[in-house]
Amino acid sequence: MKLSFLRIALIALVFFNGILIGECVGQSRTDNSATLVDEKVIYEIPMAYELMHIALALTDTTIVSNGYNIYNEVINKKTNYYQEVIKHFAPFKNHELIIELNKHLRKSASSYVFNIQLGCNLNFNNNRLEKVNIMPWIRRAYINIKAVSKKDVEDFARVSNFEKFYSQQKAYYLTELKSVQLHSNVNEQQKWLEKEFPSKYDNYRIIISPLMGDTHFTQRFKFQGERKCIMWVKTFDSKNEEISNIDRARYIGTVMTEIDHNYVNPVSDQYKKEINALMGESYRTKWTNGGPSNSYKTGYKVFNEYLTHAVYLLFVTQSLNSSEQLVVENSKIEVMTKVRKFIKFGEFYAQVKDMYNARKLNETITDLYPQIMDWCKSVNEK
Repeated sequence: MKLSFLRIALIALVFFNGILIGECVGQSRTDNSATLVDEKVIYEIPMAYELMHIALALTDTTIVSNGYNIYNEVINKKTNYYQEVIKHFAPFKNHELIIELNKHLRKSASSYVFNIQLGCNLNFNNNRLEKVNIMPWIRRAYINIKAVSKKDVEDFARVSNFEKFYSQQKAYYLTELKSVQLHSNVNEQQKWLEKEFPSKYDNYRIIISPLMGDTHFTQRFKFQGERKCIMWVKTFDSKNEEISNIDRARYIGTVMTEIDHNYVNPVSDQYKKEINALMGESYRTKWTNGGPSNSYKTGYKVFNEYLTHAVYLLFVTQSLNSSEQLVVENSKIEVMTKVRKFIKFGEFYAQVKDMYNARKLNETITDLYPQIMDWCKSVNEK
């Protein structure tokens, strides 16, 4: 997740960092949702999911959590689409659904996560929400407890004529999905990650919304003998008429720093006790300095955030020339150290990059874990 105060909504759950196991029946959507399939990857803007994002776009813009303005973190206001949403749906901002969402958000910013996941796991037909069972039952049950009333969602959709709005935007949604497919390079990410890490997944599901801001997250689980992971990310947005390699590289980071948690975390699990000590407890202040990093409560979570972003840079810089590499690396280092307050990310990445470039034949990032941990230990001893 890029902006961290919402990640706590997921990492606090016992089934987030592990593999969820459960049944899944009727995975295919039967509504009018915009969907694009490419090899093992499903890209989609589910109708009920977009409905929840629209409702969240009508919530109070002043709610603050842990020093963050929630609205500015989770809603992208910089598009023409946002303006169209507000124009169409603003007359319904006093609907019971929006009132309830405001209550939830004032109580906990994590309500955003649960409510858009509620939408992700539902079909929408004739103003009715229907189970589609994208996620295992235990996760669906937890979402139902934490999220708003489905009856309120259905009534909001009916009175606001949401279904007509979505249908009118369908061509735009498909264009956005094609753009994400084109610029995220997900198939290559999967192939590369599965060479570097032991985890293997049968398919990915990339869930996007044109309204999603810079807060992203992921889940992984297993059912019916298949391993799957879902990534919730924003759409590709370039201000340049000509899309550069740097534009693409930065957007790949949006997607990949969620995808690679599904590969990094299972390896880190093998060293969890040692990693918690290396970047947590009395050594935490050597690696973090407040701000967004505060949401990563253990050394294990701090380490995984360091490594997932380093892994992304190792992947993406392979396709860039030296000057482009420098721009992308420096940009990532600046955000991680100055904005997110993972203060030693620059040094950490430099060490991981050197280790990777000097690795032996057939060595992978997984094999480098002991070296990476030894370097972290040396930092703590200074």
